[in-house]
Amino acid sequence: MKRITIIGLCFIISLSMSIPAFAAEQPAEIEAAGAFLREHGIYQGDSSGDLMLDKGLTRAEMAAVLTRLHGEGEVNPDHYAWACYFTDVPAWAKPYVGYCVANLLVSGYDASHYGPNDMVTPAMACTVVLRCCGYKDSEGGTWTYNTAGQYAVSLGLISQSTAQASIITRGEMAVLISRAWKPEEETPVTPTPERPPEDSGTSQPYTITADHWSREDFSQQANPNVFAGVYNRALYNTIRQTLVDGTSETAPAYTMVAKGDKYSAVKNLLGRMEGILRYEHHVPQNFTDYWQYLDYFAVSAKMPENYQAPLDFIQPAVSHVNTLATDREKVEYLNDYLCSLLAYEEGASSGITQTFAPHTGELKAACGSYARAMKFLCAAVDIPCFTISSDIHVWNLVYVEGRWLHVDVSANDLSGRNGVLLTETYQTGKDQAPDATAFLKELLVPGSTK
Repeated sequence: MKRITIIGLCFIISLSMSIPAFAAEQPAEIEAAGAFLREHGIYQGDSSGDLMLDKGLTRAEMAAVLTRLHGEGEVNPDHYAWACYFTDVPAWAKPYVGYCVANLLVSGYDASHYGPNDMVTPAMACTVVLRCCGYKDSEGGTWTYNTAGQYAVSLGLISQSTAQASIITRGEMAVLISRAWKPEEETPVTPTPERPPEDSGTSQPYTITADHWSREDFSQQANPNVFAGVYNRALYNTIRQTLVDGTSETAPAYTMVAKGDKYSAVKNLLGRMEGILRYEHHVPQNFTDYWQYLDYFAVSAKMPENYQAPLDFIQPAVSHVNTLATDREKVEYLNDYLCSLLAYEEGASSGITQTFAPHTGELKAACGSYARAMKFLCAAVDIPCFTISSDIHVWNLVYVEGRWLHVDVSANDLSGRNGVLLTETYQTGKDQAPDATAFLKELLVPGSTK
């Protein structure tokens, strides 16, 4: 974030200094912070001018606020709509979410789902504001997503009561922003929208001389019939090396993927793979010649910080699964376990962090939530699994007993019988991306369709 005019901010800071750091945000400070953000175009009221400071804000609205704050009105968010590949984000919010993704301010629940209508929690708010206001360098060390709230409390940026609330209000968010901003420091220039950088971990320059590279030709292990169009051998090697080696900053496998339909197809492919790890387009930050290779595409693999709590939650189930003799028994158990946590309701959604957390009763969810949760569970017990979808439905393919078999946990839960549990065929609709499905089978289990 660049430097904001300091005059109005000094008044807000003086108000915050007049009360204890751990005290709840005071009405006068909330009003002053809201007025300051309105003056600078960061907050915009409703049609009557009301800033709605007592109301919560959604994740889509948060992205709009962060874009105005971080870009200070000097960027056109429409130029960043390309970076929003979440399928659930409405058209008006895509430029804002895209800007925040490109500048590493926010992330989605997975590659396809951002949760634009979910209310912002204090943990979310503290994480994105700390990133936006000059505290990013200490992320992963001094603070993480799970500790951002308490870290913000320790700095006097937010009150203890606000940090422990279920949602944060627009007024509390305004105070958090005004307290967090560092007027004495210049923050780094943000990256260009074409490049989604990550922490380099090395100061050595990284250069390339060819349009693709991998340490070995992994594609020789796969069924050659799956290579078609964008799903080629170079892409296979790029992703497969990450699956085998993990993220590399010094010698990542890479290929070229042009922006547009091909890029969208590859991003969707990565999203279908995600279980515990998130797979994303990766460009080493020390790539000195990136400007010459704007279609450069490597892949990173990383568990989102907010997945640790869900992973801890499912450990009793994982321990039981590991006592079972066969993968078939394991998948059958995971199907029943997930049915005990969710109840089908069309249009409802329950993310990984909601599904795998203490709650009373069964959470309402539609097919997509079931399918993503099943990927998470299968990943925890090392069973290959990905999502498959028609135009109206989402379910899973799992690799068991040397075959790719269908599992539809949502249908099983709704019907009360396990009618689609490890079946060879499933006539629920036409696969929207059969080429990608064939490629994924070979990517996760080389030679599985030969």
